[in-house]
Amino acid sequence: MTAPDSSEPSAAQTAQEIKVLLQQLRKSSKQRQRGNFNSASERDDALRLDKLRRIFSHLVERRELDITDRSNRDQSASAKWNQWLLTQHDVFIDYLVDGIIAGKTASMRTFCGVIATTPVKINLQSNGDSVDEKQYMLSEQLLNKLLSALVKSKQYFELNKSGEDSKANSLVSEESMLALFESEFLRQYRDAQYFVMKGINKIAMDLRASMDGDAKKSKGKDDEDSDEDVEVEYKGMGDVAENMCRLLTMMDYVARTASDLNQEARYLFDPPQLMDADSEDEDDDHDERDEDDDSEADDTESDSDSDESVEETEGAGRKRAAPSTGKSSNKRSKKTKVITWQQSYKHRFALQQAWLSTLRLPDIPTRTQKHVLQHLSSYVLGICPSPLRFAEYFTRSFQAGTNKAAGTKGSSSNLISILALDGLFILMLDHQLEYPEFYSSLYQLLHPRILYTKQRARFLQLLSKSLMANSMLPAYVVASYCKKLCRLALSGPPSGGLFALALVSNLLRKHGECACLIHREGKREDVGLIEDVFVEEVDDLTQTRALESSLWELTALEKHYHHAIATVAKAVGTEDDKTTPMYDMEDFMAHTYKSLFEQEKKRLSDAKANKKKARVSLTFVEPDALFTKEDVFGDFFKCK
Repeated sequence: MTAPDSSEPSAAQTAQEIKVLLQQLRKSSKQRQRGNFNSASERDDALRLDKLRRIFSHLVERRELDITDRSNRDQSASAKWNQWLLTQHDVFIDYLVDGIIAGKTASMRTFCGVIATTPVKINLQSNGDSVDEKQYMLSEQLLNKLLSALVKSKQYFELNKSGEDSKANSLVSEESMLALFESEFLRQYRDAQYFVMKGINKIAMDLRASMDGDAKKSKGKDDEDSDEDVEVEYKGMGDVAENMCRLLTMMDYVARTASDLNQEARYLFDPPQLMDADSEDEDDDHDERDEDDDSEADDTESDSDSDESVEETEGAGRKRAAPSTGKSSNKRSKKTKVITWQQSYKHRFALQQAWLSTLRLPDIPTRTQKHVLQHLSSYVLGICPSPLRFAEYFTRSFQAGTNKAAGTKGSSSNLISILALDGLFILMLDHQLEYPEFYSSLYQLLHPRILYTKQRARFLQLLSKSLMANSMLPAYVVASYCKKLCRLALSGPPSGGLFALALVSNLLRKHGECACLIHREGKREDVGLIEDVFVEEVDDLTQTRALESSLWELTALEKHYHHAIATVAKAVGTEDDKTTPMYDMEDFMAHTYKSLFEQEKKRLSDAKANKKKARVSLTFVEPDALFTKEDVFGDFFKCK
């Protein structure tokens, strides 16, 4: 304990002030439970909590309070004083946690202030490395308590306490609370970002471990009540997973390289400077061993990769390289040491582990899965060290979305399947994922209803990109897609029909071995007719028999009521590869009923302005009688 100052309050005065403030908070809590609470009491509680924060931060600054010293071995006066302060500090933190769970922004801001003013000493586990005693780091213990309160919804705690599913609003943490934490605390500090990602990983791992333990206990019991308890726990887990996913999707500013990390870097607590960190090669060294190391790594970081350790980046990064001789070996013997959260690789690895642990939790709502799949494809896969580890989640999401779509025919399930396949395609294209069932999975989604949904443009983009980017597709795969696309053009809307015919034209020109679908003719004894042996119902592309069939649908589409579809259908298979460029599929993805209608209006108005006659496509056939010829009154009431 530091020497007393005449201007500073004594320990007895400080203790009395802490007791009074906590007693007032306890009284307000009881009034809240009885329903006797108003906005003035809310403001008073916020002021009390902030005053307690200033008191405890002052005690930490004077080194009278050490939140890491919880041993009761020392019986000195300063040790006993520290233990008493720790007990009161824990009560103070509990009030903040309750306020965050209740959605109070004042409690969130106060808790962030507590973390910013309550650092802990850095314990460097290096060989002989000395650090100034004034070097501090963010308290993981406090941060994990804040995260636990933030991501675990109020419903989750009620389920754990009562064991009953409440009828209250099942929404998870308010967006304002997450946005406040992200904008005012998380986005500002690099070390906070790193420890938040580690904290989310820890929470997800602990929840998964508790679920596995409950599942094992329920297997040993025949009680139906125990199964219901586990099911209730799962529902709460889904809400927690949703909150963690929402928080992780906000973090789209994780450093990719060492230069990104050092550029405009701001730390809540400045990391120790052991040596001049000239580690531009750090990320390259780590990336060279990513695929080998991380594919076999456990979900939690090893003890040697703890936050308090010092990394030897240049030396450790090349530990697998073959030893070299001569001057180059002496040149590489120099080691640059930086603290863990100063390494961009560790930030990217922490982001990857946080996502992987969170995505293993069950019952993530569909509304969240859509945003997660989009965020993984657009951001996470391009920044994490081992993107192939997300292939399992994409595959699982596609299977779940396909099963739901088959049972309910819901557009949300179709969207999940499309987004999952989009992620798998990125892994195949950019990260050499081997997924032989990709084109069979994409083929399953080719249904007329997909052309009427909101996610039509995304699906068409994935379809065009995946089919046109691969020039080594087998002929039976290309033929199956051509047949299915022509069937879609027959039964789908005109906007989808134009896209399908343009894609078929490009595929036939790119894969000349499928030209037989256009030029196949029937036997003379059958009057030129061809039996269509195409099996549309199967999903296995090897069983469709598309190569034995023909694109007779093009003849039918030549008589389509929309003149653009009829024109494209007549041109399919007859284009000159040398003079006619392939269709730009981007132009056909934007077509809708509205755009086609506006296009026709513009064509007619332009023709009228140029004093030209424009024929309007109509499906109207002028009748010659009131009834059809097959009707018994067909000969009566003739119009002509």
